[in-house]
Amino acid sequence: MAKKEIETKRRYSPLKIPRIIRSHWNAKPKEPAHFIGEPSTVKSEMVFAEGKVIAEAEHRSFFDWNRSSLEEKRAILNDVSKYFVFADIRASETEIGELRLQEMRREENYITYKYALLFEVFSKKDAMGILFLDELNLAPAMVKAGFYKIINDRCIGDIPINKDVLIISAGNESEHARGVTEDPVPLVLRRANYFIRPLTSEEFSDYAVKSGQHEWIIGYLGFAPHNTHKIEYDLPESSGQPCPRTWTKLSNVLVNNKDLHIASANDSPDEDDVELAAIGFVGQGVGIEFGAYVRTARKLNIDEILKHPAKINEIVNPNDLSIAYAVVAGVVEKFRNDKKVIVPAFEIASEINRIELGTYLLRCLKAVDEQKFVKEGGKLVPDVLMRKVLDRFAKFVFKQ
Repeated sequence: MAKKEIETKRRYSPLKIPRIIRSHWNAKPKEPAHFIGEPSTVKSEMVFAEGKVIAEAEHRSFFDWNRSSLEEKRAILNDVSKYFVFADIRASETEIGELRLQEMRREENYITYKYALLFEVFSKKDAMGILFLDELNLAPAMVKAGFYKIINDRCIGDIPINKDVLIISAGNESEHARGVTEDPVPLVLRRANYFIRPLTSEEFSDYAVKSGQHEWIIGYLGFAPHNTHKIEYDLPESSGQPCPRTWTKLSNVLVNNKDLHIASANDSPDEDDVELAAIGFVGQGVGIEFGAYVRTARKLNIDEILKHPAKINEIVNPNDLSIAYAVVAGVVEKFRNDKKVIVPAFEIASEINRIELGTYLLRCLKAVDEQKFVKEGGKLVPDVLMRKVLDRFAKFVFKQ
């Protein structure tokens, strides 16, 4: 019997990434950092989000290089001092010609190059921003060599990268992607290296609530947290799998297509557009289970539940917790649009038989907007109800 390999690396939550980036940003000179983890550990999202925070702190306009037009990119060359430029380059998709190309100037007696516009911007004296080199260890050898020079020497060819540009890179481990090659030791020793784990179900729940993901996804993953991140690397190609990235993409489809057909009892399962979308993103097994959850969730009248919160235990079936989590997600969505919902929501938490459901409800309400959760709770919730909720949930939700 083969021995199970013991994990010896200390891995950190993706929620640590902003703090790590900020410490590297404050260093003089700015030291490069590298994040290693399996796909969908929200490395890119966290780097991007912290870039926005730093831009605001530096009183500069955040300039998203990847989503800006060529005209906009050319325009900032005239005054880079106004902008914080964030550029995400996927090393695995980059060709050497996208970095620089040799040109032949007959009047010169040395080799000259034309550089990508991005590097012209980052070479300016007042340039500031983050250069994010993603999927670094999936790049072809020639491209990888160019990226190494950027990290090692803060230059590309003959032009430097300004001191106020932080270089961040990321990659996968060999067991998590095809074609991964290990970075050479000299490169590893020129940067800080951090191993990142996937988000836990609780972390992703908070992230999903804060980012306004669809209530069906929030409710389903409360009911089935084990399906938050479950990637199997030996499945057939092109099989969707559940992870924060695919749940987020599914949410985008659901939020922006409110008329998707949901199969009724008389319909064939093939008629369910929500289940179809779910299977496309998160795979067959989880997608079918999610579709069944949605068909249950949409039958609930959340407005009626909020009118009679004391009757919550008549609605929640202890043998079918999917209904309970559907109620929680529905109440949270109502609270997002109307802060007065906090009163019946607190009543539901105080009445519901299972304490983990009340905890999940309050934690999700808090994740929507913590300041308003505290402010509106203190202002609107009656003292008697507040004491009841605090007595029951203080150590789970309100602890400092």
